[in-house]
Amino acid sequence: MIRAFCLLWVASVFGNPLIAQVHTPQVLVERLSFDWNHSGLPATFTLSFQHRTDGAGDADRLVIYRKGSKPWILLNNDDEWGPTVADDLPTRLRKNLVTSKRLFFVSAGSAPDARIYLILRGGGYGCCVGSLTVLTPGVEGTPKVVFHAVEHLFQDILPLSDHPGIALVGQPSDSEGRAANAESYDPYRVYILEGDQPARFDLTRSKAYTVRHYCQWAGPTYNEKFVAVNVDPGQWGAGHCHTMTEAQFNAPR
Repeated sequence: MIRAFCLLWVASVFGNPLIAQVHTPQVLVERLSFDWNHSGLPATFTLSFQHRTDGAGDADRLVIYRKGSKPWILLNNDDEWGPTVADDLPTRLRKNLVTSKRLFFVSAGSAPDARIYLILRGGGYGCCVGSLTVLTPGVEGTPKVVFHAVEHLFQDILPLSDHPGIALVGQPSDSEGRAANAESYDPYRVYILEGDQPARFDLTRSKAYTVRHYCQWAGPTYNEKFVAVNVDPGQWGAGHCHTMTEAQFNAPR
């Protein structure tokens, strides 16, 4: 149900020069220019269909081009990037810096030169939640993937109070319903993004967010051996919801 966190596909895409030579018909989905590294030279972001031409669905190919540099290409081999609506997020402080449905740019701080991150949200397939990919400018403005998960139920973006950066909040999967008020245990996971370094999982913040907004803590990963009972996310947290083992949940009452 949960596929392992993996960045190997990113290396395969960027390390293979033949990717740019694939002559698959493409359909333009969206294109915009934005100076995401504060260089004074905006980069062009182009989303398109790489593997389909029927005009349905969302985008699976991103090309970032900056004058004087070679095009940087990223293919989505997990699903298709769909809309990310800032107003759907609980934290209203993180607005999209551009007018776009699929390219969601957020700032790591209030300073004019604060680092900017690009969030790409996958639409998922069938029973599975979508992927999540986060990019930021690296050395000399070259895009760099700092977070990728094949399945990630994107929940919120939080500012860091002690230093520049953001906290990315989500769940590793979509819970399986066990009863009208119960589901398989699916804790929140918080990742810290600082600079252009790979995202860092924060156990302390993950536990605190889970207890406050979800249920009692039973570990950092999705686990069907535990059941969250009386779930009411964002309202009561662990004060209302409690976690049971599978045996406790199935025991006669």
